Amino acid sequence: MLYLGIDGGGSGCRAAVCDGAGTILGEGRAGPANIASDFDGAEANIRAAAEAALGDLPRDNLRAVLGLAGCNFSSAGDRLAARLPFAARVVQDALTSLRGAIGTEDGIVAAIGTGSVFVRQTEARVRAIGGWGLRLGDEASGAWIGRALLIEGTRMLDGFECPTPLLAQIAGELGGAPGIVGFSLRATPADYAALAPRVLAAAQAGDAAARRILEAARAEIRRAVTRLQPRERVLPVCWLGGLGPELALDDWPRIAAKGTALDGALALAREEATWAA
Repeated sequence: MLYLGIDGGGSGCRAAVCDGAGTILGEGRAGPANIASDFDGAEANIRAAAEAALGDLPRDNLRAVLGLAGCNFSSAGDRLAARLPFAARVVQDALTSLRGAIGTEDGIVAAIGTGSVFVRQTEARVRAIGGWGLRLGDEASGAWIGRALLIEGTRMLDGFECPTPLLAQIAGELGGAPGIVGFSLRATPADYAALAPRVLAAAQAGDAAARRILEAARAEIRRAVTRLQPRERVLPVCWLGGLGPELALDDWPRIAAKGTALDGALALAREEATWAA
């Protein structure tokens, strides 16, 4: 028996194949894999990453777990699993991130990348909040931060906010008001998220608009983690994703991640309980 794990999000997907002992036999990468925002594109990228990981390995005795963005509030996960040429379980990427990061221990995971989701595990019970996508949420995520930057830019153009170096630079690069509107009409979450590193860098340089955006992001993170903290004790928090460590708060004890979301997908694929239903 071989096991395939896939970690798919708004910026890309990764795949790995291992044997029963957990030895990695192949790896692959491909583009974005949010099955809610672009099902066909996500399927193509998932298949490409899986093929790269599998190479010449046999496919007839394979079990796969896919942790994907966009499957938590739709039937897209079941639809995708039915289309794949191997036995597969599709779960929310938050679950594979949780398993990879803290295993079966109690704790909270704050996964903040292109999107955002917050997950608590206590005595094997899991509760997730967030993960609604950019149109409805994904607060403090890279996409949310990038969109907030453009909103600050429009407020500058309307005279509500004073110009800052970052706002002036972005407005100039995009071509002023028409360019900002045009970008907003065609941008994907990954496009917005590509702006987030510039906000972080500008905040460190003292840009007032960038600092406002990051203060708002950290306020949203504090609300989410506080909501997940049980009343009777304080759980440690593991900060994941491209922005998790950058935006981490010191309000609670921190724990380092044991592994990645891809590790979590492989661990779930190897568990008989995953296939017992």
